[in-house]
Amino acid sequence: MGLFDGLAAFAARSVLKSSLDGYCRLVTTEDEHSFVSDDGSLSSVFALDGFRSIPGGPEVSVAVEHLRIALSAYLSTPGHSIQLWFGHAPDLAKSDIETIVRTTGKTAADSGLDLVDLLSERRALLPKKLSGERSYLVLWSRPSLMSKAERKDDTAELRETLKSRKPATSAQQPGIGFQSLLTRHVSVGDALVREFSNTGIVLERLTTHEALSVMRGVINPDFMAEGRAWKGVLPGDKVRARMPANDRELRRGDISNLLWPIISRQLMTDHCEVIDQHTVEIGNHVASGFDITLGPEIVVEFNALIRRILEAEDKIAWRCSMSFDSGGFQGQVFKEQYAGLFTWTAAISNGRIRRAFEQLRQWDGAGDTVIRWRASFAAWAPKDEVKALRRHVSTLRRTVERWGNCQTDALVGDPLECIMSSSLGITSASTAPAASASMGEALALAPIARPASPWPSGAVLLRTRDGKLWPYQPGSSEQLASVDVIVGTPGSGKSVLMNTINLGVALSRQTGRSETGEGLLPRISIIDIGPSSSGLISLIRDALPVHRRHEAVYHRLKMDDRYAVNPFDTQLGLRKPVAHERAYLINLISLISTPDGEEAPLDGITQMAAATIDAAYESFAGNKAKRYRKGESFEIDDAIAKAGIETDAETTWWEITDALFDKGRAHEAALAQRLAVPVLGDLISVSNEPTVKEPFKEMRTKTSEGLLTAFQRMMTSAIRDFPILAKPTRFDLSNARVIAFDLADVTSTAGPQARRQTAIMYMMARQAVTSDFWLDADELRGLPISADYRDFHLRRVENNRKMPKRLCFDEYHLTGGLGIRDQVVQDVRVGRKAGVQISLASQLLDDFDSSIQELATSFWFCNVPSEQSRRAICERYGLGPSAREAMANLRGPIQGEGAPVLAMMYLRSGTYVQMLMNEPGPIELWALSTTAEDAALRQILYDRLGSKTARQLLAKRFPSGSAKRALERRLAELEDRGEAVDDRARDDVLKSLADELIKEMGEA
Repeated sequence: MGLFDGLAAFAARSVLKSSLDGYCRLVTTEDEHSFVSDDGSLSSVFALDGFRSIPGGPEVSVAVEHLRIALSAYLSTPGHSIQLWFGHAPDLAKSDIETIVRTTGKTAADSGLDLVDLLSERRALLPKKLSGERSYLVLWSRPSLMSKAERKDDTAELRETLKSRKPATSAQQPGIGFQSLLTRHVSVGDALVREFSNTGIVLERLTTHEALSVMRGVINPDFMAEGRAWKGVLPGDKVRARMPANDRELRRGDISNLLWPIISRQLMTDHCEVIDQHTVEIGNHVASGFDITLGPEIVVEFNALIRRILEAEDKIAWRCSMSFDSGGFQGQVFKEQYAGLFTWTAAISNGRIRRAFEQLRQWDGAGDTVIRWRASFAAWAPKDEVKALRRHVSTLRRTVERWGNCQTDALVGDPLECIMSSSLGITSASTAPAASASMGEALALAPIARPASPWPSGAVLLRTRDGKLWPYQPGSSEQLASVDVIVGTPGSGKSVLMNTINLGVALSRQTGRSETGEGLLPRISIIDIGPSSSGLISLIRDALPVHRRHEAVYHRLKMDDRYAVNPFDTQLGLRKPVAHERAYLINLISLISTPDGEEAPLDGITQMAAATIDAAYESFAGNKAKRYRKGESFEIDDAIAKAGIETDAETTWWEITDALFDKGRAHEAALAQRLAVPVLGDLISVSNEPTVKEPFKEMRTKTSEGLLTAFQRMMTSAIRDFPILAKPTRFDLSNARVIAFDLADVTSTAGPQARRQTAIMYMMARQAVTSDFWLDADELRGLPISADYRDFHLRRVENNRKMPKRLCFDEYHLTGGLGIRDQVVQDVRVGRKAGVQISLASQLLDDFDSSIQELATSFWFCNVPSEQSRRAICERYGLGPSAREAMANLRGPIQGEGAPVLAMMYLRSGTYVQMLMNEPGPIELWALSTTAEDAALRQILYDRLGSKTARQLLAKRFPSGSAKRALERRLAELEDRGEAVDDRARDDVLKSLADELIKEMGEA
């Protein structure tokens, strides 16, 4: 057979277009990323995600200039061609959401969470706000790039290869690409990825399998939702032999049935029928297309076209293909000569054409490169909606013509060929007329300035203002570390955003399992001043089975020993604190011993605190171990009786702890251990021991008071002032996994002691909710404990390692400093190694120490109120004018759109800066709402109806996620009647509104 006899039939189909697959020029693949076409050209497909940073005008101009210079080397001479493809598919948005929500639902179910109402709402509402966007780039390299010698050598080598093979006229033949061309093609592909990345644009080269699945979805939207899941059959894949299709195959004169099916037959599997001169039916859809015949008169960015299309009444499924070819004046010489010769016949229009050619001649090779530019558009709809399609195409065409004042034409002879001109990667041909264009201007028109997202899916679903899905996965491998800083004044959506992300963490996949093999909730610990997190906790708690609802707890702490959290608690079975617990205790006691108004403790106090703490543990684990007394804990007494443990007057609490643990009662053992460890008051007696006080007996304070006396005085004051720290731990957090501490009632904002008290409470809360976050397996292996205890803790460490752990501080500006901020900085530094995500939220960026700002990996700006602050932030982090403008437009939630947020993230793939929208649906918004009035109304209805029914009722009556205006209106009516509006009146109004809602539900 001749060199390309096997391709002759395919080429005939391509020329004659006798079937749909005749429009596909691809015949096989050459490597993992490259296709071979019937004329020997090579092509590769790239996913074009867009700009990592906000693509405003100034940034796009810089990027265009960079790309123009980079691409000029490849498009200044014939041989290369680039296709830029963009599409919106509303049905694809629904599929994207369904895929993500299905995954989230499986994770929720595995963790025991029943969030069907919330996830169903996401399925129903989110697709309405999304466009289903995709964008790609195709690089074509033609044989004309090869020298004569290269072509001769490669052709001879290929001829010998094909001679040794049996014919395969309707199958893919591996290894038929020109190797010299492949080298150039791969090199240019590498350069494209590199240059786009240097410009800040994300460009990912697809494998041939991925590219094939994308092409299939573009040709027939029925398959678009499958994305890259469908896998074509290509050389190198396992292939099943097929029944012979003809006599030649039956007699093995042709082995096509034994090889990989031809690409076009895999891509184009549906019936195609031309309905009229504009419309074609392909599978279950109808499509119609048109070409740009006269390019835009002025350069307008592609994003402007997208915005105008999205403003249309209907959601349109549409696509656009732009091609950039080298040889910008090819085919234009006659037009140029005609315009110059006959200027007098149409002085204005021909004069403009002549001057345009003159300008392009001046630019070409000097300040720019002239290319051949073509653009085709198409729209599609279900096949029973032909009228809707015509309306959509008409709208699309009018919008395109207003885009820079260009002209279009839908009468191109073959409507199917016109539609195929806007397909992806199957051919470089187009029905659109070629125009000579400046590469810089062509790039400015191209769909390159879209906002990029580093995550294909995620538990947090955000979007851009113009409808591009922007999933976010907290704690993913894409992040260098996970340190979030959230900035926003009250009412900006800051606390709702923190709750949204925390809910996303709760719905994130993890591999940790319980002792019974059940899925576990992640560890989320929240410290706040106010009830902002109470809604999240209620949502998670009520979604758990009844027997697991203790795993999500919200505590509004009181300065009362009923809420006691003993800072001297240790890990189960350990007589002494591990290293990070000891460091915490030294910092805490030093902070307690810091005089009001001072920034540091008295000289020597830190050393005395360390000595006293060590002595206390040594003493109460040894000869002064605390004795067991029946009646101190009825729960433990009952456990002792059931376990058959014998006790006497000398039995210690440590012995009870060990005995209960040996009997398999780890929970009761932990309760017993609370009565074995030291408490704050024990430090006073221990500090009198000679080994403790001897090194400090000569030390004096500035007021000449003995250091030991001052230490004991301050411990005595702390026992009085902080009863929450002075007793054994009273409430149980041992089995809780999602914890929120509200410190509003134990912190102070006025008086000389305010900063110290606030810092102490934050430090206590932080230790209570993260006591096992920082456990280290190597440290545990070296401790003098029993093998059973060691195995128990190593299992905990292993489970902790497998799951997300998150520590959140809301209202960070109220922490007060004085040690707690140093502790947070330390947590941030070691968080990545320990697998702990840190989230800090406050009203202003300056509320965070410089160390935190330097170590943060994600910034979420919900609001930056002053121009001075915006300017300082942009200068500090190198943000451009578009980011600064976006920051100025952050004014809190927008009715019907959600709360805008400017996200800045430092990731492995680069720095991302994007303007995003956080828009939970009404049910989710009511679940996470942090407004005091809404939270109170929600709690009343939760108590009376149950959480699910209450959320659905509130969402139906107040879809905005708030009843605040309705409540304010009722309170105003009270004032108009001369009635006092006090707390009691507010409570009455809330109860009255709740009664009305319940009554309306009963009548519905």
